[in-house]
Amino acid sequence: MILMFSMLLTALLQATAQESQELTLKEVLHYALKNKAEAKRGQLDISKAEYQIQEQKAETLPSISVDGSLINNPILQETALPGEILGEPGTVIMAPLGQKWNADGGISLTQKIFDQSIFIGLKAAKSTREFYQINKKLTDEVIIEKIASQYYHTLILQANLNAVDTTYQNTLKIQRIINSQFENGLANGIDVKRIQVKIVNLKAQRQDLHNSIQNSKITLMFLAGLPVQTDITLKEEPTPVLPQKTAEALEVTTLNAYQSLTKEKELRSYALQEIKASNYPRVSLNAQYHYQGLGDTFPIGKNERQHVYWTDYSSITLNLHIPVFSGFKTRSKIKQAQIDLDQIQLDMEDKKLSLQADYQNAKNQIRNSEITIENQLENVVLGKEVVEDIQNNYSIGVAPLTDVLDAETSLIEAQKNYNKAVLDYRLAQLAHLKSKGELQILLK
Repeated sequence: MILMFSMLLTALLQATAQESQELTLKEVLHYALKNKAEAKRGQLDISKAEYQIQEQKAETLPSISVDGSLINNPILQETALPGEILGEPGTVIMAPLGQKWNADGGISLTQKIFDQSIFIGLKAAKSTREFYQINKKLTDEVIIEKIASQYYHTLILQANLNAVDTTYQNTLKIQRIINSQFENGLANGIDVKRIQVKIVNLKAQRQDLHNSIQNSKITLMFLAGLPVQTDITLKEEPTPVLPQKTAEALEVTTLNAYQSLTKEKELRSYALQEIKASNYPRVSLNAQYHYQGLGDTFPIGKNERQHVYWTDYSSITLNLHIPVFSGFKTRSKIKQAQIDLDQIQLDMEDKKLSLQADYQNAKNQIRNSEITIENQLENVVLGKEVVEDIQNNYSIGVAPLTDVLDAETSLIEAQKNYNKAVLDYRLAQLAHLKSKGELQILLK
């Protein structure tokens, strides 16, 4: 389902470079988890772990090989033999050994019967796969958090632009009124200049916000792995509703950040066991069958007239290896591996405290943001009422233009403060979701 969704989204983005594409946060997140390099790299790590398991399993299977050799001895080595062997007592005879040509070919089989390190390695390989699976989830969480944060930042910039646009349109209306009054001798020239300055300032603010929004979108597209030349618009989404229970306990052991350390501790434990296994006896079986040709001429065919002789031979060997003393090398490795285990245990205890602190801070930030939003919303409502009242007073000539301009400036500032409070609230919710390991809820 997700694959089909991503393919459709990709096709939509590539359909036209000029047409703006409206994307929801969920659509951007699904696209990123399918196409972003970090997400793909995590999946490759999992695939690599699967092959590591297969590699370790192969250690329990027999190893079979076919070997062959052809040796030519232009000069045969000679050895000194007593003459008595050839009926010449009292002399020493230099006799050549071997044949000028030696051909050999055969098949060999090796089977490990007992090697404790193999079974430990297989467990470690399976644990490595689980470690990569957890890390893939952690990587996805980082991607989701970064994209959601950037998405919300962009939405707030758009909200600020809307506030400035509204004030800009209202100011244009006032300018038309002032220009008309000035032409009829009912307004001062200073008011015409003041309103013109106000409009220029609003235009500059609009341009700055347009640039900021464009840059923010480019950053968002980069984080999601979207083509940066794509023109996108962001769709406002409702803030995810989170259960706010002040007495709610956090299960740290279920969080991916903690489970990653747990799995790493398990891997280090296997490393310690593997070092200890080097002290255990090892038993293996070797079997071979060979066919060998010897002669003074190139050994082709079985031709005794040309002094070419062929023979076969085989052997079956049961090997036993018992380590006795390694100069305390193994003991030193065991001590180092144990220290690694102790260190990861300290990291787990510290991570537990860190995750609990993040959870409490996120809950506190949400509560503080809710209070700030209520206060800033009251300021926006009050600012709108002040602007409306002063504009009415200005229209009947009982309020100066400076009061109108100051009231509009204060309203824009109140709206920006409210938008910032909303952003802080959204980011606090993201932190709360992350602290509980529930960022995946944004994908639903």
